[in-house]
Amino acid sequence: MDYLLDTNVWVQLAQKKITCADLSQNSKGKVVVAPFVIMELMKELVKHAGKYFENDKRVFECMATFEVLPLTQPFIYQRLWGSAEIPAARVVPETYKTLLQMIVSSASYTEFMEKTKAPGSEWSGAERWNTIHQAELDKQLGFVRKFAEGSHESIAIGIAKLHPLKGSLAAEDRVENEFSAALEYLRSLVNKVKSGANLPKNDRGAYVDFQILFYLADTNTTIVSNEDFSSEISNAPQKDRMISLANFLAA
Repeated sequence: MDYLLDTNVWVQLAQKKITCADLSQNSKGKVVVAPFVIMELMKELVKHAGKYFENDKRVFECMATFEVLPLTQPFIYQRLWGSAEIPAARVVPETYKTLLQMIVSSASYTEFMEKTKAPGSEWSGAERWNTIHQAELDKQLGFVRKFAEGSHESIAIGIAKLHPLKGSLAAEDRVENEFSAALEYLRSLVNKVKSGANLPKNDRGAYVDFQILFYLADTNTTIVSNEDFSSEISNAPQKDRMISLANFLAA
């Protein structure tokens, strides 16, 4: 079993509430890391100009020992199409491993930032990460509002339209089966917006929560989180592969 850790679990490592050894000792499987979780924590590092560098570095050192997954977009394409002809990703897991090694090998925040600016670096512009991240959140949460305000087509068809191949769309029932937890969560967000919720203002973390749920399409993946999703996800079969950190550590 692959255990995909939510951002809030890594925050506990930064706060010294758990250790990397705690995360490595599960006898039933191994830890994997989502790219956007890396970037969510990296943008906080930059936002605070390395104020908590030692704590943050401890997290990234631990992450560097585990497998990094593909980005959500290529993962979704692979699950829907299973084709070698899917659009090539500009950024791959190895790109994120390089970023992790940059910080692992840096003695200070200043040294790390200098490495991101070095000629040939794939990670230039690090000082803008937080701004870029916030703009992406606004864009993606805006899509939720469009779902709430607009079309009468199903959310599954909407997801299929975002991931076509050679002009073809994946079947609606295939999208539903592959991403049952993510779609149920998205429906809960749409209902919140219809009831007046302002996600960009009051629930910006919803986008990352939504993204991580797609990985449950892999039946070998379990999500570990301190967040309780039971009020948003109660019917999806994939809900049974979502556990708390306490249960993970006890396994």
